[in-house]
Amino acid sequence: MTALTSTKRTSLAIASITTILLSTCTPARAFMFGTTGIQFDEDTTVRFTFDESHGIYQSSLWVAQSQSGVAGYSNVSRLFYEIKSSDNGPADEWKGTAGNTVFPNSGSAGQSFTFLGGQVYALLLWSDTGSGLQFEQYASSSTFMNSPEWFAANSRFRREECLVAGCQQAVFGDFNLSYGSTESFSATNGGIGADGFQAVTIAQLAQGTKISFDDGGGGDADFQDFSVGAQLAPEPVTLFGTLLGIGALGAARTQRKRHLQPKK
Repeated sequence: MTALTSTKRTSLAIASITTILLSTCTPARAFMFGTTGIQFDEDTTVRFTFDESHGIYQSSLWVAQSQSGVAGYSNVSRLFYEIKSSDNGPADEWKGTAGNTVFPNSGSAGQSFTFLGGQVYALLLWSDTGSGLQFEQYASSSTFMNSPEWFAANSRFRREECLVAGCQQAVFGDFNLSYGSTESFSATNGGIGADGFQAVTIAQLAQGTKISFDDGGGGDADFQDFSVGAQLAPEPVTLFGTLLGIGALGAARTQRKRHLQPKK
């Protein structure tokens, strides 16, 4: 069994190769989509699309869900995974693209996941840094998970570079990334640092937003290591209602035209 352990004795455990438990200490909210967690007030489907990856680590992106009655999170769905470190070795900063290095967990290029209403989630980027272990280290989209209080028992991995409260390893929103440049994330975004991209609104998510991770390798905090897009998936009822509305509008216009036609 692979295990993650807390020095606070709040257990983190992997019951199988696809399960991780992480400490939870954030209050419940009606909606949040960012570094404090992911939560919706009703069942909501989000569609994720892969953008690109950079860096020598071989990674996979998972959705993890807070478990009721247990102080932790469990991986519930893998979204994307890398079959190698990059498309072409160190070229373009170990760039990985869809269909070459990175693949969706199912046949579709985009991956949809339904977040259950009232449940708290996080995105976890797991990385093999060269040991051959798929779950050697992680970076969480939730800041509080990235803390030196936690370590992976097999690899003894611990985020020693972070504070006890954790550190930000992901950015959310409409940010810019400067590949192949030594410019900092802040400089690339007009002086706005990672703390300016900690969450998005439901309206932004409906329009489509970006999420990008820094896996902690190299200590550069460039947030270029694994990037995806996220957007609310339209509900069938909404689409049906829209079609009904369009049909009703068309019928009303036709009826109006008939009323306006001169009598013969």
